[in-house]
Amino acid sequence: MSDALAEEFFAEVGDKYYPQVLEGLERFGSGDVAGGIEVLSRPLHTIKGVTGFMPGFESASAFTHKVESFLKKLQAGALPHSADNISLAAHGVNSIFVVIDQIRVSGAPDLDEMAAVVEVLDAASGEGAGGKAAAGASCLRVEQEQGRAVVRMSATRIHRKQQRDQIVGAIITQPQETPVVLDLSVVKTFGSSAWEDIADLAGHWSLSVRGLSGAARETFYAGGMDALLAVLPADQPTEAGQ
Repeated sequence: MSDALAEEFFAEVGDKYYPQVLEGLERFGSGDVAGGIEVLSRPLHTIKGVTGFMPGFESASAFTHKVESFLKKLQAGALPHSADNISLAAHGVNSIFVVIDQIRVSGAPDLDEMAAVVEVLDAASGEGAGGKAAAGASCLRVEQEQGRAVVRMSATRIHRKQQRDQIVGAIITQPQETPVVLDLSVVKTFGSSAWEDIADLAGHWSLSVRGLSGAARETFYAGGMDALLAVLPADQPTEAGQ
């Protein structure tokens, strides 16, 4: 593929394909999983095909195929449309664009990050070494609470890449007009890398946090997250419109 055609593809990724992907993810957030997968299938199929013929981008094609396979299982009903599975699907889709950009900028993807996403998708599908037990290792649950989406952490320590992926996935599957509250009431430590991932989303979603304490509170303020997220008291009800 010539440089001109490659640049044309990159332009289409940003201008055409990613907006379609955002539409599909917004449908996920509204509960229209089947419609979201239908919208996503078109840009992802094209990306998989084009990157398969681009020298150096073959890994992006294989990664896209893996994400597509997970979406097809959701579409066919082979996997439940649970909040965890939808979050994983959304994160997998978003990771495709991260992989493409990494190859374009650095010449290669971050293999560890890519492998981590594949591992989580395989585990949720019952295909990985951990099988269904690994698929159940969720660090959160998402609840709707008076007009807000509450991402309630169930793990006391948030540091691992898989946990961070789940948090990002839980946020990006919410409609951007829906406020999102991160409930850290049971969390003792929250890694700076997790805060960095959340900071990248703060300009697109209305995010707040409640239940901050101990080391999690320290890393929150040390990272300047109070400039990006509103802080709610642990016992403050989340009323619509606040």
